[in-house]
Amino acid sequence: MADSPDLLLLSRWLTPVPGFLVPLVGAGARIGYVPTASSIYPDQTWLDLDRATLEAQGFEVLDVDPELVSTATFTRALGEIDAIFVAGGNVFHLLGALRQTGADRPLVHAVRHGLPYIGASAGAAVTGPDIAPLHLLDDPSEAAPLESTAGLGLIDVTIIPHAEGTVGGRERIDRTLAQYPDHPLQLLRDDEALVFSGGRRRIIPG
Repeated sequence: MADSPDLLLLSRWLTPVPGFLVPLVGAGARIGYVPTASSIYPDQTWLDLDRATLEAQGFEVLDVDPELVSTATFTRALGEIDAIFVAGGNVFHLLGALRQTGADRPLVHAVRHGLPYIGASAGAAVTGPDIAPLHLLDDPSEAAPLESTAGLGLIDVTIIPHAEGTVGGRERIDRTLAQYPDHPLQLLRDDEALVFSGGRRRIIPG
């Protein structure tokens, strides 16, 4: 088991990915791309941009969507890739889909046992202890059925992406802070990234 999971959590831009991933798994790594958070939206342009960016960075990108394959197939895929990338969209739908399909458990197990995790926006927010504070940024009513807002628990803070207000305006960020003063929130701007590695946490340019 890894001493601690390796996670790169992004608000928007993928610039930090090579600097994070290449030292861990080498150049040309196979990245499993999870588009699930956006499956409820007809426009998925940003997913195409993600994939193109990762490929331009020299990585091989393979879609791994738990909504389209069995839990066994998803679990097997986790053993055949060098890193996992969980894309943005609606964090409530993402968590609901992971729970409904049973993909949450093998995903957490793989990351805790050394599979590097890269999450963007919703993919970053789902890693924390509770996604409830995200309800002003994402609409829970659009989501797959969700009995609990408890997140994947890979980290001890809830990421609030787009903290400068690029999605929905700064007023929603301020309301989130006011409504959840007792939650461990980590604001993350689009030009920032949060790295968890070696038991340490640090913010780097995004």
